[in-house]
Amino acid sequence: MVMAGQQKIGLDAGGTLLKAAYFENGRLHLKKYSYENFDTFLQWLQFTAPRARYSLTGGRTAWIQERLKGASFRGVDEFRAVTEGFRYLLDPAHPLLASGFILANVGTGTSIHYMTREESVRMAGSGVGGGTLMGLASILAGEKDFNEICRLAEAGDRSRVDLQVKDIYEPSEPPIPGHFTASNFGKAMQGDMKKEDILAALAGMITETVALLSTHNAGVKGVKDIMYIGNTLNGSRLFKEFLKQTTETFGFSYHELENGEFSGAIGALLAD
Repeated sequence: MVMAGQQKIGLDAGGTLLKAAYFENGRLHLKKYSYENFDTFLQWLQFTAPRARYSLTGGRTAWIQERLKGASFRGVDEFRAVTEGFRYLLDPAHPLLASGFILANVGTGTSIHYMTREESVRMAGSGVGGGTLMGLASILAGEKDFNEICRLAEAGDRSRVDLQVKDIYEPSEPPIPGHFTASNFGKAMQGDMKKEDILAALAGMITETVALLSTHNAGVKGVKDIMYIGNTLNGSRLFKEFLKQTTETFGFSYHELENGEFSGAIGALLAD
């Protein structure tokens, strides 16, 4: 259906994906595109909202503006957009808002926020995230497709690549759980591994880094709950599994939010 008038669309131009949010007949609609499919995105715009005005956030905002010349734009701070969009998606009565929690947004990189009902504070960030997965998967395994990387990783055994605590202490009983990682990729020189194992170890390294950064900041703020969002999680069961395992191992609670990866686009849409 073509929307009458000047439709407002929120766009989150991330490092890897372009996400869009808009209202039609009072209902929120969400879409996402890879930059390789930008022409498809343009066709959708021409059909759906040819006179749209755009509220933009994300690192590739200038790239989008260059390709939508003549359109009406308004920029929105990325971290504000993420937290405000997240609040829109989260039930206002959610108990975590009363107690406080850490929000970890795992996109191309990772940003960490402390949130309560009254405030949102950016705590930290890391260059480790979905972009790390794509880059290192290409270098180490020759794989460039996200879905295929995830499929292969789920079939792998990271213990063939990572040096675990039990490997160091064997045959003695280790003082901490033996499956803990002593060194990511610490067995790689042994050569007894497949592509699937390498990708599983890569997923493990990234998720451990994100979870440890998140749990550290949760400890700093004295809270026990961590909410993870981001397209990297949305596309990978293994990422969720590893994040949950590491988070809970250190005594914190793992949470996720449906459509959380669209928080930036929604926040941009809602900006005045």
